[in-house]
Amino acid sequence: MAQDVISKLNSEKVLQFIYPVLAGCCIFLAFEGYNIFPILFLLPFFLNGMRRLPIRKKMTAYWIMATVTNLGGFGWIQHVAIDFGGMPFLAALGVLLLFSLFNNLNFVLWAYLERFFGEKSNPFIIAAFFCFAEQVNPQVFPWYFGASLDSVLVLYQTADIWGIIGLSFVAITVIHIPYWLWQNRQQLFSERKVLFAGQFLFLAVILGYGSWALERYNNNEAPGKKAVGLSLIQTNTAMEKFYGESQSVDERLKEFYNIIHLSQKAIESHPGKTDLVVWPEGGVHFPIMSYERILNPIADLAKRNGVGVAAGSVELGEKKESGRREYYNTQIVLDTEGKVESKYRKIVLLAFGEYIPFLETFPFLEQWLPETISHFTHGEEKPVFKLKENINWLPLICYEDIIAGFIDGFDHEKADFFVNVTNDGWFGKTDASHLHKQMARPRAVEYRKPLVRVLNTGSSQILDSAGRTISKNTGLYVQDTINATLYLPEQPARTVYSMIGNTPIYILILIIFGLWVREKFFKVTE
Repeated sequence: MAQDVISKLNSEKVLQFIYPVLAGCCIFLAFEGYNIFPILFLLPFFLNGMRRLPIRKKMTAYWIMATVTNLGGFGWIQHVAIDFGGMPFLAALGVLLLFSLFNNLNFVLWAYLERFFGEKSNPFIIAAFFCFAEQVNPQVFPWYFGASLDSVLVLYQTADIWGIIGLSFVAITVIHIPYWLWQNRQQLFSERKVLFAGQFLFLAVILGYGSWALERYNNNEAPGKKAVGLSLIQTNTAMEKFYGESQSVDERLKEFYNIIHLSQKAIESHPGKTDLVVWPEGGVHFPIMSYERILNPIADLAKRNGVGVAAGSVELGEKKESGRREYYNTQIVLDTEGKVESKYRKIVLLAFGEYIPFLETFPFLEQWLPETISHFTHGEEKPVFKLKENINWLPLICYEDIIAGFIDGFDHEKADFFVNVTNDGWFGKTDASHLHKQMARPRAVEYRKPLVRVLNTGSSQILDSAGRTISKNTGLYVQDTINATLYLPEQPARTVYSMIGNTPIYILILIIFGLWVREKFFKVTE
């Protein structure tokens, strides 16, 4: 009877179709919304079964695994397509399925590399192949396996050395080690003792460094640290085309003055002193810079309380020859005197959400697309804002905080902390807002700077330089505020990652590609 059960479990159909579905479930269940990280330790068992398949069937199985991962992790895409793309249910489901089929083709490349190099059981080699495939695979939303470690922050801390790609290496290695130990339990102290010692040392270093970093990088008040008070305003502003076109002027004004009132209350209730008030992306329905009756109350708020104010708003630009006006998604910063100090125009725009690809080349495309799709112009400058004489902060808008390496274009060494303003209202009451936080968390650890996240509809929070959430997580679709004080080192932190960036993964890519070329074209056979 036992032999029959084992035989059925090892049948090709089970390995090709059942195992990849279960493997995909293990992956997305480890991410935000579920955070069941221990379930990933089942993944090597399913992968090991799929590795016995013929190459084409194995690659198909890995593709199924990727598709299931995407369906579970990116289900919010269907909501966006229905509510803001105007699509019927089945069409939106088709969009989600199409995205899921092609978003993580790195899994298929991973399957190929494993087979090409002989299905090595060494966890380090398996992880290296995965990181190669993950980095060379283009993605609409930068999704990295290493983000699954955010519920086990002790394993997360080496991101300041090798970034989020390095965390993917850590995650894949860590979940494969127990399975490797079980497979090689008879030879651990004989033929496998060197690799066994290497894995033990790897875990000791990762855990030891993680424990040290969690102790070192904190938000505790201490001599030699400088303080900055923050009031974050989750406005819960209504989601409307072009920031309120379908609302009446009175309705928009009422919403705006309510934000002023909410900000004043937050400043007054701060246990210390607020230095900077931050409003989210899309928090104001009016182009702030174009209307004095909107700009003036914000300026009065700043001057009356002696605070800086950062407010997200659409900004109107010049008209082009085509007659189309330029629009910018802008974060406008006012100083303590109520004067517009500077601004940051969002650089990385979301296709079909903030701009229409190829519209300038093919203007007729606009006639075929829903009116809810905007067309902004991307910014170019990457400023760092001064708050006090010795405190500076770096602005990010929307999903710019999930793009590995994007911050490198800023003068980030001068920044004491990052501020990300976002309007995650597009996602509805789904797990997407929490997934956004998970994908943004590595930035705080990579650069060892707190990440302040202010969302229009939630969930807003503050992450310290070890990636811990040090404020409350606000609810979705509620108006709320967060008052907090950051205690920052006198000199902004510098990390290995901030200096060398993704160089380690580029070296790994060159090594694996070189080995592939040698095996493919120059291997000498007797």
